[in-house]
Amino acid sequence: MNELYTFAMANLVLCMGIVFVSICRLNSMQNKVLWRVRMEYAGYVGGAFAAGFQPLWGEWPQWGSLCIAGAILLGLICSSSAWKGDKPPASATAPAPLEEIK
Repeated sequence: MNELYTFAMANLVLCMGIVFVSICRLNSMQNKVLWRVRMEYAGYVGGAFAAGFQPLWGEWPQWGSLCIAGAILLGLICSSSAWKGDKPPASATAPAPLEEIK
């Protein structure tokens, strides 16, 4: 049972990291940010809350939950350079210019 508690705490820590980064990015978004980008980060918040608190309804996380939460958090951290200065990247604020694609 102690192993289940360890997995649950590690999963909660990873999921709360996802929630923190996602809320910070949602907070930095202005009206010009695309709705699909806003929905992406809102989905991260909701999914991370559900995954982090899954032991409350009897589902205990294991390696799979830790791996997917860690991968999402790593992806959010790796994309932090695009969000420097609390500004969303240009790709989040306008559709890609299709005429420039080769």
